Amino acid sequence: GMMKKLGARYQQLRWGLSPVVVGCRGQVGPGSAVPHAVFSKRRIRRGDVLVTEAGVEVGGYTSELERTVIVGKAGSREKKYFETMLRAQDAALSTFKPGVACSQVEAAARKTVEAAGLTGALRHHVGHGIGIDGHELPWLDPGEKTIMKTGMVFSCEPGLYIPGFAGFRHSDTIVITKNGMNFITHYPRDLEKLTV
Repeated sequence: GMMKKLGARYQQLRWGLSPVVVGCRGQVGPGSAVPHAVFSKRRIRRGDVLVTEAGVEVGGYTSELERTVIVGKAGSREKKYFETMLRAQDAALSTFKPGVACSQVEAAARKTVEAAGLTGALRHHVGHGIGIDGHELPWLDPGEKTIMKTGMVFSCEPGLYIPGFAGFRHSDTIVITKNGMNFITHYPRDLEKLTV
């Protein structure tokens, strides 16, 4: 279905890659606390936190869509981390616009996480440029001076990682517009819709 929809616009530029990728690369239960985990054969259990991923390549350009999913009922601990991660992503998303330094996006997310007392759970950048190579410069990191311009594309993926427990990360691909940003990826972000 996806190939038919993409039609002549799709051109595979890398051997062996499908235009659509969906999966969960081992970020299951305690393994979700490893930011970019290796594949795992661990069975999914009720109560697990999963970090799932999907992406598409069109005309050689890539995207990221990641969601934290709770299997069964979310407990108070899962809710706390999930909601903090979501607020951090919202804070970061509200910062994207032309003329803003990339470091300001990171600062907005970090401020939210610090206010929740969870600074130690931040283990990687808040996002990065995305395009032909997937993970590209500029990074959304402290000190990154690159100024955002209309047409730039980024992932926004502040994550919280609690060793031995779970990881919580949503990643969305956005494009900088004249007045702010637009989502390229569209999928529910709230806990209710991501509890299965």
